[in-house]
Amino acid sequence: MNVNIFYQTDVPKHLRRTGLIKKAVLSALGEYRKEKAEVNIVFVDKKEILRINKAYLNHHYVTDVISFNQPRPPFTHGEPWAFGDVFVCYQVAREQAKNFGHTFLQEMMMYAVHGTLHLTGMDDHSPTERAEMDRQAENIIARALAQ
Repeated sequence: MNVNIFYQTDVPKHLRRTGLIKKAVLSALGEYRKEKAEVNIVFVDKKEILRINKAYLNHHYVTDVISFNQPRPPFTHGEPWAFGDVFVCYQVAREQAKNFGHTFLQEMMMYAVHGTLHLTGMDDHSPTERAEMDRQAENIIARALAQ
């Protein structure tokens, strides 16, 4: 699996820990990381996350993260395919970090991992599902930061 990280907003250079974010995302992919595919993590601002939310989900509000799974193409002759895209609102991460007792970097990683877990099929529609996703994301981030 190839993980691409894009910064389309004013994320400070000291928080652009691309290798660390990739490591956490690959861990969140689990068995899917063996696929010949690619995941894009895109850090955007509030204006862009709102535009994406309106255009593709018909939601008229700013959110922290949006994930889009891409359908597997009907042909797979060894070419890589787009597994999914995760859009993370850096400004929301910055605002919410303090509320959750995280650093900015941990909160950015939390959204990237959370979005990736959605790509693998996890949901957070119920409090139980949300708690499980949060638990897994926190464990993944803790392991990535400890290495």
